[in-house]
Amino acid sequence: MSATVGPNNSSNRNVVHVAEYIRMSKEHQRYSLENQSAAIRAYADERGMRVVKTYADAGKSGRTFDGREALQQLITDVTAGESELEFSVVLVYDVSRWGRSQDADESAYYEFACRRAGIRVLYCAEPFEDDSSPMSALIKSIKRTMASEFGRELSVRVFTGQSRLVEKGYWQGAEAAYGLQRMLVNERGERKGVLHPGERKSLREDRTVLVPGPALEVAVVMRIFRHFALLKHSMNRIAADLNAEGIPGPGGRPWKPKRIRAILRNEAYIGNNVYNRRSRKLRSRIVINPETTWVRSKGAFAGIVDPEVFAEAQSVFAARRRMARVLATKDPTRSPERRTERPD
Repeated sequence: MSATVGPNNSSNRNVVHVAEYIRMSKEHQRYSLENQSAAIRAYADERGMRVVKTYADAGKSGRTFDGREALQQLITDVTAGESELEFSVVLVYDVSRWGRSQDADESAYYEFACRRAGIRVLYCAEPFEDDSSPMSALIKSIKRTMASEFGRELSVRVFTGQSRLVEKGYWQGAEAAYGLQRMLVNERGERKGVLHPGERKSLREDRTVLVPGPALEVAVVMRIFRHFALLKHSMNRIAADLNAEGIPGPGGRPWKPKRIRAILRNEAYIGNNVYNRRSRKLRSRIVINPETTWVRSKGAFAGIVDPEVFAEAQSVFAARRRMARVLATKDPTRSPERRTERPD
């Protein structure tokens, strides 16, 4: 988001016009956008500067350039080569607000892009004067590395905290699976109400647990397990039957075998709280983690599927995996794409 102050009048011709870049991350909100802006404007006033434009990234992590629309717009504006750019300096609260990239050179690159376009980047709350000297360059490099390291340490602390909450039975996922819903509870475990899709808790002390969802969805989940585990219906058939009956799937979408499989493999339906099956550390690619690294709290919620039926469904998957290996041994040319259903 960016905002522009009105046209400059003749009395302000000798004032240095500057832009401010402010950012508040999702993970660390010690400094609000208002506090950053207030500090920047005090810095500008002391030095005869006037903030004429604001670039604000609200709720944006500084770990990558992606998703930070305001910073992207700032770089676009200063590198466009426009002769009527209304500012000659960009003020930022500190080095970490500019970015916490795991590659410290990334933050340096975007600052260099501004400098190459004739726009200086100054950090208002840093204990050094950015005078382009070797010493200030060294200090900035150290600060960027410290900001990067802080991001790594924060990631570890967040994971540790979330793992501890999972062990206590609290749900850490964004949304609940089909047939379940998120219930908000206070620090005493008292229920406060259901969180609907897209809603978030507002109080830091509140927690979330899973409870059975709408009766129709619960009945569909139980039916899926029964038909797969006991009647030995294929996932293709189960999906086709549900679609034929006009029963909407998760999110109102048609049923597909992969959605059936996701339900059959989800331990939340027997009340287990499982965390860290997949991870994406520091904005890297998504990794499927080995089961030995999962965090599991058994019986954390009220299950909606009989544990014996769930166990039988997993046995069916295991049997199909064994059969797939036997078939692959007998016919190495057999392509998985030719199968009508994945064995697992």
